[in-house]
Amino acid sequence: MAKVRTSPYRQPPTPEGLRAIEEGTLDYFDPEMYSNFNTEVLEEYLEEKSRTDGFGSTTWKWDQIMLGLVIGILFAVINQYVGLKVGMIVSGSWYVAYLAAMALRWTPGEVNLSASASTGASMVCTGFVFTYPAIYLLAYSSKYRMADGSHLVDASLLLPESWVLAGVALVASILGGMLGVLYFIIFRRVWLVEDPLPLPGFEANVKLMDIARETSTGSVESARHSIWLVGISTLLVGIFTFLRDFPVFSTSAVDVAGDPIRTSVLDKGAHELGVSRYYEGGDLMVPFDSGITNYTWLGFEFTPLMGAIGWFMKFRVAMLVSLGTFFTWFVVTPMAFALDYPFYYPVDGLYHAVSAYPAASLKSYAYVARPMAIGAILGGGITALLKMAPVFRTTAADVIAIFAGGDDVARRDYVEGKGWYEWPVTHIPVMLVVTLVGITLVFATEFGFIPSFVFALVLCLTTFALGAIAVKVMGETSIEPVSGTSFIVLLMLVLIFKNLLGLAASDAALLSLVGTTVFGGAISMSGTVIGDYKAALYVGNRPMHIMKTELVGIIPGTIVSALFAGILSLALAKGELVLYAPQANAFAAFAQIMLGGETPWQLLGLGFGIGIFMELLTGMGTAFGLGMYLPMVVTLPMVVGGAMRDLWELKVLEPAVERDGLGEKGRTLKLLNTYMIATGLIVGEALMGTVLAIYYVLPLLGGG
Repeated sequence: MAKVRTSPYRQPPTPEGLRAIEEGTLDYFDPEMYSNFNTEVLEEYLEEKSRTDGFGSTTWKWDQIMLGLVIGILFAVINQYVGLKVGMIVSGSWYVAYLAAMALRWTPGEVNLSASASTGASMVCTGFVFTYPAIYLLAYSSKYRMADGSHLVDASLLLPESWVLAGVALVASILGGMLGVLYFIIFRRVWLVEDPLPLPGFEANVKLMDIARETSTGSVESARHSIWLVGISTLLVGIFTFLRDFPVFSTSAVDVAGDPIRTSVLDKGAHELGVSRYYEGGDLMVPFDSGITNYTWLGFEFTPLMGAIGWFMKFRVAMLVSLGTFFTWFVVTPMAFALDYPFYYPVDGLYHAVSAYPAASLKSYAYVARPMAIGAILGGGITALLKMAPVFRTTAADVIAIFAGGDDVARRDYVEGKGWYEWPVTHIPVMLVVTLVGITLVFATEFGFIPSFVFALVLCLTTFALGAIAVKVMGETSIEPVSGTSFIVLLMLVLIFKNLLGLAASDAALLSLVGTTVFGGAISMSGTVIGDYKAALYVGNRPMHIMKTELVGIIPGTIVSALFAGILSLALAKGELVLYAPQANAFAAFAQIMLGGETPWQLLGLGFGIGIFMELLTGMGTAFGLGMYLPMVVTLPMVVGGAMRDLWELKVLEPAVERDGLGEKGRTLKLLNTYMIATGLIVGEALMGTVLAIYYVLPLLGGG
């Protein structure tokens, strides 16, 4: 007797749904479809239905894809600013793409394709957000000077006249991103059809496509109203961000170059009112000369962006992400001052007592809490890998079955007489070879053949192995562990280049960080496409079309990401933009620890243990470590935003649903309107921040 497979994710089908499936009468968006999400029976049924009907239901049109690409490219820039600001990417591109397509009265399948194009273009930027800026920090920032006053990375490699490095990262990221997407051919069948992962929150995507079917004037007007909300909130927040950040007024002070320091409208107002001790650069805070700042630094940043992120998360998740921050500022920094902890200061190569500095908590944060945070990210990431060990066994078995199972298995991607249902699975080894050879040749222009080949090999292997983890975790939680897996790859590369190949510290740092940038983009695409594929299954789109759309989006998205990564990273490293860049700083600090200076092994080890504990306790060890890297002024607005979302649903939304008799559609549209406002808060601050970065960086690019 065959053994019945069990799964913690699979739900039992309803009797009505099972009957409709057996009779072949269940159709897309029927009530029983919603009742049978993640049952496997429904997914198998829809898979076969798509193989039969999917060749005529939706056509792939360039005009629809171009709309998604334009939106995705815009959000590729926005995502970079948001990622550098707070260390996470909460993209609103799919909301905007869905609504734009709905306003144009496109079918659900066309809406899905347009939104997928925006995803491919906007999310490939991840490596350029989390890792690439670390190179600029190690080349320019005074925080990362070595004991002899030098920098670990040669800044001449990053000058406008020598942007070969950016070109290397660009080409390699395109190849890596495509490889990451193609790997998903294997994962799609396993984790969307046979053993469907729940992907919390995907139901909203399906509901939006359901609403798109109703081409009545009311539905279209509702979509247009939502887009109007995005525009208004973007404008208002853009104006506020300009007043908060843009240097309008001259001051009597000058910088190290002798140029006058300018200040913003709000900072000028705080100075005129005599409250500049409590307010600076958007931060409402305890004054630095207060005794409490020896123990901790309390404050609240007026950042609509973080409030919007908290709104998307809701209070519980926002609080979980913020636990690491509270641990840093309520436990670590007070203990460091109380114990007068001696920390290693890489600028002069000596040990210093925390109490020797005013506002000592800032030194405790920089040189005690942050190494612990790096350890926590590593501990949480490695523990997550070990927890997911069974994934490797099942995935390996599926891969072997596909390539060794004969024609019946290999040709499930092709339907006789109709064409390709899915992108040819046999292209995976072809892309593997192309990526291996292409990245080797591209990197060899800067780093030599052997290190380049070693990196390309590590990338191909880790993108598949850790890509399985990314897809699994993304499907379970809707959170992708890019930071944790990237730290593991960075550790591997540093050890290989420094200890096995004997590269100089500067070359090892540069090659490792560029390599991790490429890996970050590749694994991000592996984990991101699961959402588009899952929505496509419930709307009847062929996987072939989704794959084609994602691959097209990667190229322009990577080009834009590489361009703005240089601009934002230079402004960040020069201190022109106040961006916390937690991952970039963590990667820079980790590279400096491993390749120069003195490694605080005790702090790293303690953090590693904390990361393991939090991963086992909450399943969010890497998020906890990331939170340890963020100042409280940033996370408090996120928690407030999450609390406001819960309060709004309790006091406003649910009473309105009950009072007005709103159905699921009416409730979804009301909630979606708040998503649009929140998206506008993110877009407005990010766009104005990007304009500010260009304002600061253009003189540097021109040699001024």
